[in-house]
Amino acid sequence: MQTDELLKLLPSHVGRNPIRDDDGKIVAYCSDDRDGGDIGWLYLHNDGNGWVASYGVQGEYVCMNPDDDDPPYNNAVAYGDTPNEALRCLYDWCVENGFVCGDDTALEKKH
Repeated sequence: MQTDELLKLLPSHVGRNPIRDDDGKIVAYCSDDRDGGDIGWLYLHNDGNGWVASYGVQGEYVCMNPDDDDPPYNNAVAYGDTPNEALRCLYDWCVENGFVCGDDTALEKKH
């Protein structure tokens, strides 16, 4: 997928505490008091070493498993040598965590 396609397909923000309507569609996210980011907006930047695509900023990435005592943590951050590579890896994270479907023909946002 091209970079502009990925930017259109990725959710503008994600969170680990979805609020769903009667049909199961995510309509909002709520905050909690656990460690790590609970809601984050999409960021894409060059950190001087490569490209970073994330939900949240460094140190406050959305973390889906903040209560686990040992890494690896399931943080919403991906790295790449190009913007496309970082976005593609973040897209894969979104598929794995149920924020977008992985069917490249239907690619439907879940919120």
